[in-house]
Amino acid sequence: MRITNNTMIYNFLSSLNKSLEKANKIQGQLADGRALHSPSDDPIKVVRSLRFSTSLELNKQYAQNAQDALSWMTTSDDHMQDLSAIMISIKEQVTQASNGTNPESAVQTIGDAVDNLINQMINIGNSQLGGRYIFAGQNDKSTPFIRNGDTITYNGDNQKISMPIHPGIANSSQDSVNRTGEDVFGPDLKILKDLIDIKNHLKSGTKEDQEWLSKTGLANIEDGHTKMLQSHTELGTRMSMYEMAKGMLEDNYTIIAGDQAENDSIDIAMGIIDYKNAENVYKTALQVGARIMPMSLVDFLR
Repeated sequence: MRITNNTMIYNFLSSLNKSLEKANKIQGQLADGRALHSPSDDPIKVVRSLRFSTSLELNKQYAQNAQDALSWMTTSDDHMQDLSAIMISIKEQVTQASNGTNPESAVQTIGDAVDNLINQMINIGNSQLGGRYIFAGQNDKSTPFIRNGDTITYNGDNQKISMPIHPGIANSSQDSVNRTGEDVFGPDLKILKDLIDIKNHLKSGTKEDQEWLSKTGLANIEDGHTKMLQSHTELGTRMSMYEMAKGMLEDNYTIIAGDQAENDSIDIAMGIIDYKNAENVYKTALQVGARIMPMSLVDFLR
């Protein structure tokens, strides 16, 4: 096989360029500490890095959902505690009014106080978070509770708001974060309607009314408060689940980020050794090339 001068020059320059390219690549990796700059660097590691990035983004979104859900539920929890306190206050006042020793005027005064407490409950029911009504179901842009005299209407719906914290389709029974008007005040707002009825008996204040209050009225308050506490307990259980999930998501983020950093980063010590080797190879190639390259016209002109 005949080796021409051009063939030797081409092979030498090709090898020299590859050595220089390798040294340049390692130098770039050492400069930013990243082993991966293009898919060709390490296809397997690049695919793995993309998977880590996707997992990090999903984890970040689920963590944000968990945080938003906890903000929503914490606000709901605070307001439900206020509602519970009002129910206790109403029970105490009705108990005082129904002991059979109060004049009608005193009972009627208690009726005014209870009426004000009902208005407070409606105001709490219309509480908002970020411009959204927290007890209105998914119809959270409209004022849910409107009182007109003794008539209270609910403009929300009974649909759950879902904030998923796991892969898959959102499930309202697993991912719901809100309490609807029905959850808080019972089907068809029974708790509020019972309180309106109690208020009317107080405003009448007769002995018959007081007797009704001591039996039916107090029983209705107790039943309504029990149902309200059950709904509050369900909310607390869901809050605990989301708090635990948030902690797990934060831990997962740290683990995934660490795995990605380990996958993408270069071993500095090994990189320095590889760079020095590539540099030595390049220098040696220059020296060898100077000796084996054929003499040119310039050499004869010297």
